[in-house]
Amino acid sequence: MPSTNTTSLLHTKLMPPRPSAGMVPRERLLARLDEGLTRKVSLISAPTGFGKTTLVRAWIASREVPSAWVTLDDHDNDPVRFWTYVCSALRTLDSALGKATLSMLTGPQPPSFGTLLTPLINDLARLDAPAVLVLDEYQTIISTDIQDGISFLIQNLPEWLHLVFVTRTDPDLPLGLLRARAELVEINTSDLRFTQQEAEAFLQTTQGASLPASAVARLLQKTEGWPAGLRLGGLALQNKGDIPDLEKWIESFSGSNRYIADYLIREVLGSQPRDIQTFLMKTSFFTRLTGSLCDAVLGTNHSAMTLEQLERDNLFLVQLERAGDQTWYRYSPLFAESLQYSARQQFDEAEIRLLFEKATGWYEYHGLLDEAIEIALREKLSDRALGLIERFIEIHDLSEMQTINRWLEEIPQQGILRHPVIALTYAQVLLYSTDRFAPATATRIEPLLGAAESAWQVEGNHPRLGQLHSFRGIVHWWQGEFQKAFAYARLSLGELPEQDVLWRGNSLLILSYEALNEGRIFEAQNDILESRALLGAAQNNYGVLATLQILSQVFYWQGELEQAAQLNQQIATEAVGEESMLDDQGFAALSLADIAYEKNDLLKAEQLAARAADLAGQRGNEMLQMQATIRLAFIQAARNDFVRASELMKPLVSGMQHPVLLREIQEAQARLSILSGALLEVRGWEAITETEAEVVPSLQSEREAFTRARLRLAQGRPVDALELLAGRAPEAARKGRVRSQVTALCLEALAHQANSDSVQSANCLGEALTIGQAKGLRRIFLDEGGRMVALLQELLPALPSRLLSSFAATLLHSLPQEAVSHLTTSGSMAPLETLSQQELRVLRLLAAGLSNADIARELVVSTNTVKTHVKSIYRKLSVNSRDEAREVARGLKLL
Repeated sequence: MPSTNTTSLLHTKLMPPRPSAGMVPRERLLARLDEGLTRKVSLISAPTGFGKTTLVRAWIASREVPSAWVTLDDHDNDPVRFWTYVCSALRTLDSALGKATLSMLTGPQPPSFGTLLTPLINDLARLDAPAVLVLDEYQTIISTDIQDGISFLIQNLPEWLHLVFVTRTDPDLPLGLLRARAELVEINTSDLRFTQQEAEAFLQTTQGASLPASAVARLLQKTEGWPAGLRLGGLALQNKGDIPDLEKWIESFSGSNRYIADYLIREVLGSQPRDIQTFLMKTSFFTRLTGSLCDAVLGTNHSAMTLEQLERDNLFLVQLERAGDQTWYRYSPLFAESLQYSARQQFDEAEIRLLFEKATGWYEYHGLLDEAIEIALREKLSDRALGLIERFIEIHDLSEMQTINRWLEEIPQQGILRHPVIALTYAQVLLYSTDRFAPATATRIEPLLGAAESAWQVEGNHPRLGQLHSFRGIVHWWQGEFQKAFAYARLSLGELPEQDVLWRGNSLLILSYEALNEGRIFEAQNDILESRALLGAAQNNYGVLATLQILSQVFYWQGELEQAAQLNQQIATEAVGEESMLDDQGFAALSLADIAYEKNDLLKAEQLAARAADLAGQRGNEMLQMQATIRLAFIQAARNDFVRASELMKPLVSGMQHPVLLREIQEAQARLSILSGALLEVRGWEAITETEAEVVPSLQSEREAFTRARLRLAQGRPVDALELLAGRAPEAARKGRVRSQVTALCLEALAHQANSDSVQSANCLGEALTIGQAKGLRRIFLDEGGRMVALLQELLPALPSRLLSSFAATLLHSLPQEAVSHLTTSGSMAPLETLSQQELRVLRLLAAGLSNADIARELVVSTNTVKTHVKSIYRKLSVNSRDEAREVARGLKLL
């Protein structure tokens, strides 16, 4: 996949201005910055023209502090661009810094700031001497994502790195917390105003103007110590020569700093030769200047010499460090703004437009496409901008999504529709940056996809059509139109070349979900593993997280609960930062809730399902909301609180519009009604599902068949139940659905028992218990209610092994005490008792090999108390030794 190329960065942004030979020392402020090295952050905040950048540059040069520098602008509000520049700057300190973060930034969809910055912070922690990162012009950064990332960096800032913010306004950062913790040094407007002594030295050093102390004092008063005003005043005086009434001339200043600056700049500009005036005005539109750029814009061949002369004359032109064979400069922002105003008065629109057209050509030739695009957009050169944006996309793909979105919002859509590559890219930007669930999003995207599809069909461009079909599948996926998503995914794979790892990975992701919903678990596993490999190769981190979700579901259906839990824990750890990650967080929480529920840890399951429901509400994710609520309802049913379970389900039915999701809700309601004995409430559901011709996924159809079998059992019709269950267990086993296999066997066991076939019932239940014990399944058995309790009680003595007997007993122990208080095991076995929490702690320590004395010390109890607990454990598990207890505990997944 294309990736961000750091060689295309504008390296002048990483260059601090060169220290001026005539700079006035400001030791009182340099000492404050020295103090800042012992804190996390230094903040230099003041309006333009107060010498903020000059001060920091002088400090770094005089103290020889290793430093990294980034001069920011409005275009850096894309997090990818911002952090690419920051990492590139830090690598000037040490080329090993930020390698992993830069690598992540090159992906088509970079990770969240937490994932992104953790390796960078770890790299910075290896610094062994003080170093400084300067972020100049930080007031241009308004992105909340970037502010959050910087706050995260500050919170975890390594000892040896110091941050310096140079800004016109206080940034949206946790400044109050930094002040409270004495981790911040601040230099503001009042600090930066010149004193009388500094003003006299400044005017003498920079302008050679030797003024009476009274005149300097009055000039200082009129400009309020504003360094830019003093410099402009001195420059104007220098150009005017002798002024008979100096005091009167100074008194002519009036109004704000901005007014004084405009007045003085006109004075300075008017004193220059005509060719220099033209040069200044025509080049003032460009943030950074070099000789060849100015030559290209002006049609001359001597701009390098002109720039050198302007710097020597102190005409507010600052030289940056050299980059290759180019020497770069920039105007003071204050000076540039006034020059631009003068230029627009002097030259007509066509002349200025031609300047920008020539500049875009120069930037494009030098590989600085983003600069060329910004200039084209600024002057409304839409066709030129579109051509440049298409080239940018070929190189960077979606890595700077926010920047691409900002650019395309400035261009009429009719122009975008004529460029199919841009149309498809813009469709992706819209899907990933707005509410992907909203029908309005799909409506807005469709014209872009239609235009691109028509163009590529005419061209016969099958690889591009494959990409478009794959993306359409993604759009329909998020809209909940799964059959359309599956159809487009299959269509795309016939068009896409083998080397297109991103789009093939996306399509296989969608088709793995289809296989999962159709119950083809082995097929789903094969597809999702291939998809994960392809999306990993494409560095699509969001896609990889989606594959982990589906793979966790594959493991869940196979009964591999620990593997499923590990994957969801990984998702919960990695899916942080952006709002869209809340979907991943929500599905991970729900999956962990399902796993906790299966293990009969109802409290944990309830907490996780409630979190999933909360995240679903924040994101408007109907599917997640529905599944989380159903899980919460069944948790209440497991506690025999069917009233609360019903209350939870009611809002789902009234608020659900999607027919497939509504059908899943109705099946869950039917199952709860059967469990609670409210069979009359199930008749309507049964009639609807048996007569509706709507095609539903195989797993949904299977759930409905199992629920109808439960209804037949409740109605005393076991033969009809067996007909519904015929062949389902072996079919589920062939396709990898272990959970379905165990469910079918449990229901068959109940049906055979109700049909007076105890042998066949015991066979089915024994097979189900064997699988359930090996996989650690519990609620599959317990959710069958009183009939399963009675069957377990009846068949427990005849089970073929002590492990299965113990597992069956453990299932009965898992029920609420009131549900089993009347039950006892047959023969010599004592009444059923569950292990207490303290006994479980003792059992785990015992299984770990600790002696009674060690266990006593660990739990802070007496050795005699431990002995009592051990005896109770032996009795409840029907064992006679530690080894037997360890074996049974492991078999029962109690450890």
